[in-house]
Amino acid sequence: MIASLRGKLLQLEIDRLVVEVSGVGYEVMIPFPLHLECKDKISTEIFLHTFHSINDRGQKLFGFSSRKDRELFELIKSLHGIGELTALKILSFFQADDLYQIAKADDKKTLEKIPKVKGKTSEKILFEIKQNLKKFEIFLNEGSTEMSFVDRETDLATLALIQLGFDEKTATKQVSDAKKSNPGLSASDIVKLVITGNK
Repeated sequence: MIASLRGKLLQLEIDRLVVEVSGVGYEVMIPFPLHLECKDKISTEIFLHTFHSINDRGQKLFGFSSRKDRELFELIKSLHGIGELTALKILSFFQADDLYQIAKADDKKTLEKIPKVKGKTSEKILFEIKQNLKKFEIFLNEGSTEMSFVDRETDLATLALIQLGFDEKTATKQVSDAKKSNPGLSASDIVKLVITGNK
């Protein structure tokens, strides 16, 4: 898998670029903010974090200016029914905290600022983000040095329960109840308590 590229920027378009590495030109799909970053870098060396997509339709490279942007792309495309190109389009307009606030406010209108994301498409994207708010919270908190151990364990336990089939509201309440009677537990211990019912 190609995780990063360092080479000369040969060509730049709105949604893609070509970077030459050891004589080989790689076409890389990019979000719009990265296009702006690269506007003055033609014929100079650039470094990209990349996601290498391989499926039965072929291969694509997606490029990002930071590892965190690549991780956000992977998070968005992992949501049900949201493909790689849609994820890239979303990343061209919004960062993780924007998407989190949009979902919390149920703000479909802001999401529809993305070209061709209207009606059922915007509703589906908003629904999927709302269903996965905990994942976005954890993603955002991972970038914060101020997050406490207790908060992190709470988030991890809640996410684990959601992945086990609990809805978010129930998972949040179960974790809260478990912590009240057993403060300071690790995420795995909280999950065990909830599943066994021995709170």
